[in-house]
Amino acid sequence: MLPVPAPGGPAGFLVAYERAGARPAGLAVVQHIATVAALRLAMVRNQRETLRREGAETFAELLQEVLDPEAARRRLARHAIEGDTVLLTVRRTTDEALLRCLGDRPHLLLTRGEDHYVLEAPELAAAVGELPAAAAGASRPFLPGAALKVAQREALWAVSKAVESGRSVVHYGDDGAGRWLPDDPAVLAALVEHVLGDVLRYDETHDSRLLVSARTWMERDRRTETAAAALHIHPNTLAYRLRRFGALADRDLTSTGALAEVWLAIQAAGALGLTD
Repeated sequence: MLPVPAPGGPAGFLVAYERAGARPAGLAVVQHIATVAALRLAMVRNQRETLRREGAETFAELLQEVLDPEAARRRLARHAIEGDTVLLTVRRTTDEALLRCLGDRPHLLLTRGEDHYVLEAPELAAAVGELPAAAAGASRPFLPGAALKVAQREALWAVSKAVESGRSVVHYGDDGAGRWLPDDPAVLAALVEHVLGDVLRYDETHDSRLLVSARTWMERDRRTETAAAALHIHPNTLAYRLRRFGALADRDLTSTGALAEVWLAIQAAGALGLTD
């Protein structure tokens, strides 16, 4: 029995048996077979690493929207990515863990800071969600060649919800409100500016947390004490922030209509990556 050498330790072991009545080949032949296996393994790993790097470069170009749709489809087909596809943003894990999880299934992987972006078939999101402690957000399905800016914003919004809620995977639109938002980023930006523009500028200028406070309060069904505990502030402080938020947004948060408009605007801000 001989090890098949590989970086980081043996990739496996070669076991040779002498057959009754056969002329023994000797240890040298077994060593030669193990060496050939190691060389073949190195070639396969090199091919996979080259393909992985090419996939990461393609993924980066897709996010930058520098590829026309036909070129994008050809590139993705080279990596066996066809049909419905989703963009995942994964946090609290490593490239190595993701690669082990995805295995030989078609995907592209790109890492930027703490975020790992994965382009894959929708059904693979469940496998990523089984990674210990990981949090993943999935965009809505789209066809290869489509622009990824909207899908990237959806995945970022969804992963932030996954982190907040402690869920392993959140799909964009699971909350119900997301499905009512338009896909056009310009329309989303206009909604955010119309409802939350003054609040966002106030938060930036004064390093306050009015928008986060209002969002937390609404996410907890407007229960002030529960939301204040989640924000680690006194209920009176939260009440003051909500009054200040309402004044800047020029919306009465006791009004059902105003509340619905503010909630949709907050969801739009999340889809654009404007909230924590």
